[in-house]
Amino acid sequence: MKTPTRLAVAVAACGVVLLTACSPMQAGAAAIVGDQRISTADVEDSVREVQKALQAVPQAQQQLPRPVPQSVLLQLVETNRYAQLAAREKVKVTDGEIDAFIANQSGGNPRQIEQALLVQGVPPSQSRDYVRAFLTGQKLIVELGGGTDDASLQRGQQALVQKIQQVPVTFNPRYGQWDQQQGTFLATERFGKAPQQAPQQAPPGQGMPEQGGPQQGGPEGQLPQDG
Repeated sequence: MKTPTRLAVAVAACGVVLLTACSPMQAGAAAIVGDQRISTADVEDSVREVQKALQAVPQAQQQLPRPVPQSVLLQLVETNRYAQLAAREKVKVTDGEIDAFIANQSGGNPRQIEQALLVQGVPPSQSRDYVRAFLTGQKLIVELGGGTDDASLQRGQQALVQKIQQVPVTFNPRYGQWDQQQGTFLATERFGKAPQQAPQQAPPGQGMPEQGGPQQGGPEGQLPQDG
């Protein structure tokens, strides 16, 4: 099975999104993605699932790139962002395409995919959603670039940068401060420390997606902290 790689997308910053304290979408929100809200309850449910799954794979805990709550939140943001983009661009990824991808990567064994994504903070129950997001990105790169040669893929990635900016992200700062340059949360003692790992580099479209912030830039804003 190939080494997991990030979703093939590079997102440039496009301004901070500010929400007032009385915003109905903000209350109980871990993040706002486009016009949709990811609740803290959804994050907490996914965190519990990941933590339970990690108990069966003790070594996986040491492979997490960041604390579990931050990893889970980023996973939820990415899948939601690509789902919205797919709807806007009328890009469809079928269950059959997801099955074929899993078969190609792991001989048809979903548990291998689940474990590969688990170490990035993706709950097993959401592994297919994450693969769908990955394949959505790949389809858009080819479509926007006009081909599959290197030059076309590069054009497609650049065009996708512009498209993904149309789905802005705003974080609740209780999950940490977003570092725009590194494309991740800054280290914090709130959730404990995750093992430090060197960033993985790979061409787009190879292997499984690695959960994490976009390769360039990242979510644009933060919500006022709600305690």
